[in-house]
Amino acid sequence: MKPGRPVVITRTQPGNARTARAVRAMGFTAIACPVSQVVRSRSLIHANGADALALTSANALQALRDIGPLLHLPVFTVGEGTAKAAREAGFASVTSADGDAEALARTIARALPAGCHVLHLSGEDRAGDLAGMLEVLGLSATTHTVYRTRLARGLTARARAALADGPAIVLIHSARGAARFLALVDAAELTAALARLEFIAISERAAVPLHTRGLKAHIAAQPAENSLLAALDELAKRRGAP
Repeated sequence: MKPGRPVVITRTQPGNARTARAVRAMGFTAIACPVSQVVRSRSLIHANGADALALTSANALQALRDIGPLLHLPVFTVGEGTAKAAREAGFASVTSADGDAEALARTIARALPAGCHVLHLSGEDRAGDLAGMLEVLGLSATTHTVYRTRLARGLTARARAALADGPAIVLIHSARGAARFLALVDAAELTAALARLEFIAISERAAVPLHTRGLKAHIAAQPAENSLLAALDELAKRRGAP
């Protein structure tokens, strides 16, 4: 297959590699440019009376040293990608909110009786206060930080070359990722290249840093990986080819 248009993938590693494989399978030239890397704590977490488990990222599952003590719990996830990872890990009851932290809180509150306790496994940086939202909705919650992210110091060599050479598509998975990517582009003295890029963001919230800089972005229909890739496919069809 002839390599297609370059697609710069800013997603945090290790998820970046999974997205790159999917993008490559679609006929594009996948260019990894993770804006950060997950550093896992490998914590040993016990249920401690929790009635359910909440996950806002698949990274939380991968960060655990042993998921055995939690496998009996029903799991609620922010999106289908994390839900798939939970099922593959062995959880039998998994529900995806197909949205953001607010949608996840509402999904959990509809499914559980008032007073139930939710264990939220999270990264050090959180997009919203899920535990606080759940408490407002009549549940109790405990948040355990099981991983953190380390910021990339610069663009990858391939990403720098792609931005310097001409137009490319950039996939944005989060607002923090967008802000970090823009900072790395500025630091590489490639700010002028931003006007030549086409951005596809996983949600309106993720696109906010782009809009702040006057940059336009195509928005995925749902805040999920498969919707982001569908938006990429749709854009390619409108442009005639990958």
